[in-house]
Amino acid sequence: MKSFVLILACLLLTVPNSQLVTAHGGGVSQEEFKDGYFIDIGYQKDPLAFEQVRLDFATYPENEPQTEDVFTDVWVRIVKDKELFFSGGIAKPVFGPTGLTYAFPEEGSYEVFVRFQNGIDMVVETSLILDVLPKADDQQPLGPYSAGGVGFVIGGILTFLVFKRK
Repeated sequence: MKSFVLILACLLLTVPNSQLVTAHGGGVSQEEFKDGYFIDIGYQKDPLAFEQVRLDFATYPENEPQTEDVFTDVWVRIVKDKELFFSGGIAKPVFGPTGLTYAFPEEGSYEVFVRFQNGIDMVVETSLILDVLPKADDQQPLGPYSAGGVGFVIGGILTFLVFKRK
């Protein structure tokens, strides 16, 4: 029983920081009606430079809420001061939201252009301005895996102490 508790404690202590597994649970979204469609672009609140941000894309006809079968893929372009940072297509997955995880390389205002497509036909398009904040130097000074590393060391010490008693 003690071994099971010890192993469980070691596993729990080595789990990396929970920020690595969240998409944009506490996020915000830009919602608009355009050309007969409701467009929803969700993203993490206050994105930081050099940190991953999840962007989710959804659209459906105004008169048919929650019917997302109107598009097969999304074309996304990310631009800052006329400099192209990303451009590419994203296929709609069978399960889960259509989205992109991206790390903005610097702070500033970026235009995120989104075009929903059904095959080669355009369904609807929009853009939003996303303000990326500078990365705070005091956040996670040892990196995102610091919690896992500290947990691993503590787990090792606990393991040593338990087996030394026997």
